[in-house]
Amino acid sequence: MGLKNFHLVFIACAIALSFLVGAWALGPSGLSGTPRLLGGIGAFAVGLGLIAYETWFLRYSRRRP
Repeated sequence: MGLKNFHLVFIACAIALSFLVGAWALGPSGLSGTPRLLGGIGAFAVGLGLIAYETWFLRYSRRRP
């Protein structure tokens, strides 16, 4: 597995983890109040940012051999 493929797999795992953490924070977790809301929304925002980054990286890496 090359560095490019490792990078893609690593970012995909980070996306899945961020959405899982967001679901945990907004679901029935030990958190309550503002930290729960900020943690959940923040985790989903990070996941969306990572999706945008992976999309950019795929486009960038296809242009370069």
